[in-house]
Amino acid sequence: MDKDLINDYRAVVLPVLQNVLIKKNFEGRGLSDALELEKDFNEILRLAEKALDSQWIPIIYRPLTEKERIAFAEHYGVEYCDTSEEKAFDCPMPEDGQEILISTLWGVTEDVADNDIDGEGFICYGLEANGDWDGVEAWMPKPERYKKGGAE
Repeated sequence: MDKDLINDYRAVVLPVLQNVLIKKNFEGRGLSDALELEKDFNEILRLAEKALDSQWIPIIYRPLTEKERIAFAEHYGVEYCDTSEEKAFDCPMPEDGQEILISTLWGVTEDVADNDIDGEGFICYGLEANGDWDGVEAWMPKPERYKKGGAE
């Protein structure tokens, strides 16, 4: 995501948000809830812009949806209840083979994304050196090598 994309997002989402605010207020649900939604939206945009400035992409997880739990259980042949601890990434992830930097509690290291996609479209995100994403707090694309005299 780049700053132009955030501005495009803002241009598309803000009018929708304004309509939501009007609708919520009109339906008598209270303007305070609507204003809270606008505040949350602005905070998300602020954090996105801050992440762009630092270029680090924080690793964010979310629980699997019901549909994902069932598909996961069927695909991997595990009992439905065993999927309760599984989680999905809820952040941008690197492309397969992309050289990246990862940040962990122990420092920053280089790695390469090693993503596998099976026949049913399940993506298993991995790392060549680290193996998996456990303990990784954030990642960023590996910067280009410095070139004397500027970019060519």
